[in-house]
Amino acid sequence: MQKLDSMYNSKQNKIELLTCNSSSQNCKEHLLIINKCYVEAYGYQLEKDYINSIESLKCAFYRTCDLQEASCINCAHLFRSTITKSLENINEELLKLTSGLIGNKRYFSSYEKSCSVLNDIKNEL
Repeated sequence: MQKLDSMYNSKQNKIELLTCNSSSQNCKEHLLIINKCYVEAYGYQLEKDYINSIESLKCAFYRTCDLQEASCINCAHLFRSTITKSLENINEELLKLTSGLIGNKRYFSSYEKSCSVLNDIKNEL
């Protein structure tokens, strides 16, 4: 995980805020945690540990639910849509891995998990 921490510190964040309507640091504080979840998710995905990758993104998504202030609505929407797109990409990757004649059934439980999490978060939107 040390390699991932250095990647996180090198400012290669998945999401960057250029403007924010909030006068507080609320969105920026949440963004730090969300980007850290992204780094974890990416590391897990590289290791083909899709379950933990999905869980990290799910954690990031539900972290956005704390952004309830009216001034944070646009930031929360950006965060949620980016996270949702990432989960959809993992879902598509897992579908390719598990389907066809030579599909790897080892990833089927990960595919089911991605479908379940996507369904849950789309209900939240």
